[in-house]
Amino acid sequence: MHIVKLLTKINETGLTTNTLDLTESFVKKGHTVTVFIGKSEYYNDGLKYLEERFADSGANIIWYGNVNKSGILQKILQTVFILYKIVCLKPDIIHAQSPYLSFIPWLLRKKFVSTVHVADLPKRFEYKNATRVIAISDETKKYAINHFQYKEDDIDLVFHGVSLRYENKITNSEIKSLKEKLNILDTDIVIGIVASIEKRKGHDILLNAIDKLGSLNSNIKVLIVGSYKSKNEQGWLENEINNTDLVDKVCIVPYQDPKPFYDMMDIFVLPSRLEGFGLVVIEAMLSKCCVVRSDTEGAYDQISHGETGFIFKNENIEELKSILEHLIKDESLRKRVASNGKEFALNNFTSDIMAEKTIEVYQKVINLK
Repeated sequence: MHIVKLLTKINETGLTTNTLDLTESFVKKGHTVTVFIGKSEYYNDGLKYLEERFADSGANIIWYGNVNKSGILQKILQTVFILYKIVCLKPDIIHAQSPYLSFIPWLLRKKFVSTVHVADLPKRFEYKNATRVIAISDETKKYAINHFQYKEDDIDLVFHGVSLRYENKITNSEIKSLKEKLNILDTDIVIGIVASIEKRKGHDILLNAIDKLGSLNSNIKVLIVGSYKSKNEQGWLENEINNTDLVDKVCIVPYQDPKPFYDMMDIFVLPSRLEGFGLVVIEAMLSKCCVVRSDTEGAYDQISHGETGFIFKNENIEELKSILEHLIKDESLRKRVASNGKEFALNNFTSDIMAEKTIEVYQKVINLK
């Protein structure tokens, strides 16, 4: 099968990671994949890492221009270029990973698939309803029905999955070296988050909860892996850290391959105020971290509270503090839940499972008359 995927740009979000994981799995299964991606002016080492993964995926990557150039002529030229290339490629299926590129197959009058990645996607002219739509959580499925008027029969629920590489721990010597570089002691309990740095991800919620732990803070290190989504947000996290007593306990690492950092974490927390699914939670579970997350989109699809992870009410700092307190004091609980979480993720959330279910969606569209 020849699959065309449309991605507005690369960034440190689940949408990009999902596209990558799917692309790698499709190629591994013998499919031909072409990915159209727009270039971004905002560039850092994290984006370089993601670009390199796309380049090494085995897919045909077509860069179609700078998405930050907002001139009408520029957008028209980019659109014409993509349309022409797709006509020449004659793919079996088109998947608009980025919803605002769904107008491309619509203009071509082609049947296509799109994915609803978040439950706050605003309606815009560029968004066109797909032949079939993939929802990544129960919440995004309801959003597709209520906000975009999809019929339930036209929606497929396909949870995000991640690469099995997260299952294999890096060596103890590599962990030791990385800890030394970050000034983390073996006796420290590492509480981590992997997320783009923005208020929506709730870094401040995590910091405030840890700050309230009092004397339990003595052997805690907070590991933050992520970069700012835009230059306009620079400094927000640093200000939040300075408003706590955790200044000497926080390590910030710019976004890069998160795998080695998961292997250093005792507890992983995703305190987001809004999510689509929370792909990093699955990466952490496969890496055998004990995971804690807010009850935003995807939480109850991923976690059985107290068994495979922990869920707290969105923005409830006291509840998060209480969960962290129990986990810090009870190492056996951390390890038991981490082990259960890994097993659950292996059975339900790998990229191979996601790819197989996505191919089933493509076949439904291809077989439509």
